[in-house]
This record gives sequence, C-alpha cells and structure tokens, in this order.
Amino acid sequence: MTQIAMDFRSDKYYYRSSWFQLVRPMTLTGTLTPVLVGTGVAATQGPIQFDVFFALLFAALLIQAATNLFNDYYDFRNGQDQDKWTLNHADAHGPSHAVVPYAAGSMLGITIIIGAWLAFMSSFWVILAGILGISFGFLYSAGPRPLCSIGLGETVAFIFLGPVITILGYSVQGHTVDIQIAAISLPFAMLIASMILTNNIRDMEKDSTFRKTLPAILGRARAINILVTLLSIAYLTVVGLVLYNVIAWQALAVLLALPLAFRLRWSLRRGAKRSEEIKGMKWAAWHHWAFGLLFSCGVWIGFLIS
Repeated sequence: MTQIAMDFRSDKYYYRSSWFQLVRPMTLTGTLTPVLVGTGVAATQGPIQFDVFFALLFAALLIQAATNLFNDYYDFRNGQDQDKWTLNHADAHGPSHAVVPYAAGSMLGITIIIGAWLAFMSSFWVILAGILGISFGFLYSAGPRPLCSIGLGETVAFIFLGPVITILGYSVQGHTVDIQIAAISLPFAMLIASMILTNNIRDMEKDSTFRKTLPAILGRARAINILVTLLSIAYLTVVGLVLYNVIAWQALAVLLALPLAFRLRWSLRRGAKRSEEIKGMKWAAWHHWAFGLLFSCGVWIGFLIS
C-alpha cells in the first residue's frame, strides 16, 4: 500500500482499457430507462418538452458516469482492482490515474449548469435533487468511509436510480408527483439494487480487505435470497400496475427479460464455478438493459396507440 500511494503522487499509473470502458456504459441504463419511462408517463398527461427531456437525460448520465469514474479512482487508491491499471503507458488505452477526478469533476460542473437551466424551465426542486445526487454519487466511493463500504451501496442506488430519477423525468414536464409515478419507479429501484447486490456478491472475497458490503454483513445465502426478492418484486410490480390500469398492457413486454433473470440466478447457484459468478454481473447488466428498455418501449407504445 505504501508503494501504491507513492506512485499515485508521481502520476505513473494508467488505465489499461479505454475511456469508454472506464465510464461503464452497461450501467448507464440505470439512468436512461427511468428517464424514458418517467417522460413516457408524463406524455400520457400532456405535451412533452423535448429540450427539457434531453437536458435531464444528459445531466443524469453525466452524474452516473462521474460516479463510475470516482468509483474506479478510489477503488484503486484503496488497493483494489490493481489489474485495471498499469505503470507501462504503452499497455494503456485510457487516462492516467491523476486525470480521472478532474474528468469526473468536469462532468459534474456541466451537470450543475444544465441543472440550473432545468430548474428555471421546470421546478427549483431539480436543484435539490441534483445536489443530493452529486453528493451521494461522490460519497458512494470517496471519503474515509465510502457509502459502498458500509453496506449502503444498494440503498443509495435504490433511491437515486429508482424513485428520484423516474420522478424527475415525470415532474420536469410540469406534473405533480403522486403515488402512481412513485409506484412506477419501484421496478427501477429493485433492478439497480439487484445489479449492485450482484456485483457485491461476486466481489465478496476481494472486498473483504476494504469494504463491508451487504453480502459480507448478511452472508452470501441471504444476499442471494434478497437478490431473488428484488427481481421478483420488479416483475410483480409491473404486472400489478398493468392490472390496475396504471400503465398500458404493452409494458408486460418486460416478461421477455425473465430468461436473463433466471440466468443471473443460475450463475450464483451453490457450486457455481468462479468464472460463472464473474459473468453474473454481466447477466445483471444485460437484464437491466432488457427489462428497462422493454418497460420503456411498452409505456411509449401504449401511449402512441392510445
């Protein structure tokens, strides 16, 4: 650890992969699809301001991307994921370690500007949501006790990439928040929490040196039971929303994502190979993409043909 800290000060480490991979594009559905659904629900109640929609989407994606950058930056500072970085510049395709926080900070700076415009165009509640989103995105990985290291990673993701972002997609279009949009946001809260939980189950051994994640606190078996519960509630919520005519029946297209959910659970079964557990995170990401996009398409198609 001493050698690593010394090398940080001399700016010698470089990210092996590209900027694109550093941003973790597979996780960005956590922002994209809730905004699409929130806006789609708003469209059923009145005209859409597409400039506001794109501004919110871009700002939210920047916050999540910056959070991902900070996560890799601080993980390495704390002695984790050292295989992602190299001292040999010729082997690297990404930035130096020292550049990463400046890039993340620039993203957040742009977000603040967009947020101010969004607040002017819609509601000043956007400013509070933005401040909290940026703060918790940073504290997720930074500080002496990052939120992800004390078993709160799933909770933070549940709140900000579930209710907060879905409701923002709806409310910036001029609509008052109600119980229906809160219920519609619930599947996204479950999905993103399941993705974080899958990552933490996979990394239990690696995280034991620095983090006290939820699987470490509850144990692997209980964590997997919670994972199954989260996935089940996500599907049951959509079915319930359709049965109560809150959203169009086309949203039941999410059921097409069920094979990915089963594949995710199978990768974490007792006796699974380590290689299968590692791939579990990919299945979680693909599941989030499939479920989220199918949900979004169902909501928008239901609106367009109504």
